[in-house]
Amino acid sequence: MRLAFFTMTAALAAVAISCTSSSGGGPTCNDYQAPAGFDTAAPVVSFANDVMPIFGQSCAFSTCHGSSTGRANGVFLGKDAARVYTAIVDVRGDELQTMPFVKAGDPRASYLMRKMDGSQCALDAQCTGGSCQLSMPKMPKNESLLEVAQRDIVRRWIVQGAKQN
Repeated sequence: MRLAFFTMTAALAAVAISCTSSSGGGPTCNDYQAPAGFDTAAPVVSFANDVMPIFGQSCAFSTCHGSSTGRANGVFLGKDAARVYTAIVDVRGDELQTMPFVKAGDPRASYLMRKMDGSQCALDAQCTGGSCQLSMPKMPKNESLLEVAQRDIVRRWIVQGAKQN
């Protein structure tokens, strides 16, 4: 019973990161946008050297998106860079079929970035079952989002053309 309560509490905390209650009583969504002064050109980001390590530390577990067999919970983000790239760039998933995981040049039109920023709740009406689920990755210690600096590496890579470099 205690474990179930703890699990439910942790899940609700994860949702609260991106969706908060409004004064009107209904949920509102914090639709993250990079600050106006965000430098998209510098530093230059490498998929293999900069983005893949983030996926490896946060997503590539066999219980999450690193399984080498099956659908890897919707998208493969494991240790095989070529396979990851092929799985995310201009590919649509089952959860949100109207938006690719990564759209080169446009992080706001990239579902993976929306999940990482915790702003996927702005797209709930378009997601299967009316919910885009929780933010990713599910961090083991406190269920919070990745640090902005890590998310900005992925954001820059997308803005810089989502190259397979």
